[in-house]
Amino acid sequence: MNSLHAFRRWFILSLAISGILVTAKVQTLSACSSFCMQDEDHVIFTKNYDWHLDHGLIIINKRNIAKRALLLNPNDKPAEWVSKYGSVTFNQYGREIPLGGINEAGLALETLMLPGSRYPQPDSRPALIAWIQYQLDNCSTIAEVINSDQKIRIQSLMPLPLHFMGCDRQGNAAIFEFINGKMVYHTGAELPIKAITNDTYKSSQAYLERHQGFGGTENIAHGSWGSPDRFVCAAERIKNYRPGSGVSIIDYAFDTLAAISQGDNTQWSIVYDLKNMQVHYKTAQCRQQRTINVLECDFDNETPVRMISINTPHTGLLNPHFYDYDPDINRCMIYYSFKKTDALKFLPEALVSLMAEYPEAPGSYYLLQWQVAGPYIQEDKKCRELFDIPFEPEESGTPVPWQDMPVNFMGTNPSYLDLQEVLKGGDHRAAYLKTLIDSESRKQFYLEIYSDDGVKAWLNGKIIHANNVRRGISSIADKVKVTLNEGSNHLMLKITQDTGPWGAIVRVEPVNNAVAGN
Repeated sequence: MNSLHAFRRWFILSLAISGILVTAKVQTLSACSSFCMQDEDHVIFTKNYDWHLDHGLIIINKRNIAKRALLLNPNDKPAEWVSKYGSVTFNQYGREIPLGGINEAGLALETLMLPGSRYPQPDSRPALIAWIQYQLDNCSTIAEVINSDQKIRIQSLMPLPLHFMGCDRQGNAAIFEFINGKMVYHTGAELPIKAITNDTYKSSQAYLERHQGFGGTENIAHGSWGSPDRFVCAAERIKNYRPGSGVSIIDYAFDTLAAISQGDNTQWSIVYDLKNMQVHYKTAQCRQQRTINVLECDFDNETPVRMISINTPHTGLLNPHFYDYDPDINRCMIYYSFKKTDALKFLPEALVSLMAEYPEAPGSYYLLQWQVAGPYIQEDKKCRELFDIPFEPEESGTPVPWQDMPVNFMGTNPSYLDLQEVLKGGDHRAAYLKTLIDSESRKQFYLEIYSDDGVKAWLNGKIIHANNVRRGISSIADKVKVTLNEGSNHLMLKITQDTGPWGAIVRVEPVNNAVAGN
């Protein structure tokens, strides 16, 4: 058995064992702590991951990858970008949806819970859910992260209430909250204590000022798991740090994370050394320190994405032990994590499946806005004979009774166009689907067309594909290379029906994803 197969078996077995333990734990929204501190030679940013799940992957993400945001509401406008920076991320809910990480410019960001968060309602800005990955892909400083609020927004349907903390290589830190539908940030003079737990920064600061050493008279509740008390303890530790005391700042940071941990609920403790571009971490399963040298990571998009389990048996420097990315392990992790998280387990299987396949081509997207016409039948003509018979939509100038075509997200097939349901069933017939594909410039794409049964396709009035077959929707897609013009492009499909289910799925994939999306 080779080492990758052994790693796969070990990772999946560890999930199974974790599942037995998770059933005995109660999920809590009072999760995670983060703070920053520095001396002459270090800029330190930290995170305690306090949660009910302990597994995860550390992933080396590539620069120069075209991406299009995966959304929970398909009617929202997705953000699109090309990753400017490579990054090292900690992932538990799938590749491209990290909990935190650091990029090659020295910017680090982390996710924490904030009950009561309210994300922006739809507006002119495109939306996304993977806010941290977007920032690591595009920004090198905290100022750039702040300015990104003018360009993108978190989708309002995000099921988890979050806020974020970040720090750049120059020591600039910020906290990002979502209050009453707007991003609120604290930085510079408005962030006198560079720390956050699971309350708003304003309320945390007010609570701090009630305590001894910070203007108040109350005793500090050392060892308390409460969010306000963890903030106060972190603030005291930051205030009391003395460079040159004989304790390294990295060890002091780990000691501080231990002082504000939540016992067995603290799964990971992470210390980013931003000035020296290293990541150190410990886990509940292994208290020995592990280190990743960011400067030695390969972010070139011509080489495979690399990964390692956060609970790898290796300790010390991990760079030599990373494996080539395995989509099966990522898929297994996603399904396990969503099933074991109360706020996410309600999501339909098709959407979770989309999240699992998204990293293979993050610039790809499913076509969701369709109209349908039909059914069309001809006496004594069967499915394959109907394929080359032109009906109204193929005849220029002929009126066609088009109607809106809903997309089914609830089944096992993502973005499924269920003709059997919409057109009330029947055998040996045909239907037509049409949509618009917008492109910012003239460029090449692949159309991936899944059909049940046969399919004929027209782009801007010209036939681009024909496959007169009888098959189910789970068959391998027809992949057609096309050139989209700048602006709107008209796509029409003819889908024939033999018997049983009847429908189609269509995905658009940028040609460069065939290489850069590895």
